[in-house]
This record gives sequence, structure tokens and C-alpha cells, in this order.
Amino acid sequence: MFERVEFIFKKIDVVFAWLTLISLSGMTLGIFTQVIFRYVLSAPLAWTEEISTFMFIWMTFLAGYVAARKGKHIGVDALKNRLPGIGARVLDFISNLICVVFFSIIVFSTISFWPKLMYQTSPALEVPMAYVYLIMIFGSFFIGLWYFVLALQSLTRKQKKQEADGDIPCNC
Repeated sequence: MFERVEFIFKKIDVVFAWLTLISLSGMTLGIFTQVIFRYVLSAPLAWTEEISTFMFIWMTFLAGYVAARKGKHIGVDALKNRLPGIGARVLDFISNLICVVFFSIIVFSTISFWPKLMYQTSPALEVPMAYVYLIMIFGSFFIGLWYFVLALQSLTRKQKKQEADGDIPCNC
């Protein structure tokens, strides 16, 4: 079952990786344009700073998903490494479930503010802020979904042979 889920997530990974690259490139281009216009041409542009900020928001949530998929989010394993197999698995499950709840709160909170965000526009570009914060819904949804899969995997994975025999290495 998890092989099929992993196959689907790999397809999503490609989309998120490309969108991360595009948003980083757009942000860099916007900042570069602002520097050129401000310091070389002495004619600063208002929209470049705003677009760079929006691209940064998008990049944060896109890259957050990519990092979650690669296991690059910060974590403390000191307690988990000291627990026997079942304890470590339960702790994994609980920590992943907490992440699911956290990202679910972000998704539902952003959706509840959505109608208000449609009427609030950005100063320079006059774009509805709902489009800027749309990535909070998508990014948080997919991050939360991945942590949900990790939570399920933590309950279903088999114990390592070493853990099953009771010969757990000490990291002292």
C-alpha cells in the first residue's frame, strides 16, 4: 500500500521542487531588478519588493514540503533513540500526529479567512491577498498529508531484528 502512496508523492515532489525553483528565481529576479532600478537608475519600483515578498512566502511553503519529504525538518531524537522499539514507534506516531494537527490548523484557519482575504488587496500590485496566501493551504495540506503517512508508517513498520532480540545498542 505504501509503495503506491510513495509513487504518488514522488510525482507531487517534482511539481513542488519545480515550483520552489521558480519562486526562488522569481524572488531573486525581483530583488535584482529592484537593486538595479534603485541604485543604478535612481528610479525605484514599488512592485518588485512586493513580488519578492510574495515569492518568498510561496517558496517557504513549497520548500517546507520538499524538506518534509526528505526528512530535513529539525527534530530531536535523543529520547527516541533511548526507547525500545515499540516506545520509539509510539513516540514517532505521536510526534507525526502533532505535526498533522498543526498543519491542519493552518489549512482550516487560512480557509476560514479566505473570504476576507479576497477583498484585501496588496498595495502595489493590487492583487487579492487570498492568492498570496493560497500556498498556505496547499503547502500545509501536503505537508500534513505526508506527516499523516509517516504516522501510519510508524505504526505499521516492522521492528528491526536487533530490536526484536532485545539487543539494543547503547549510544553512551
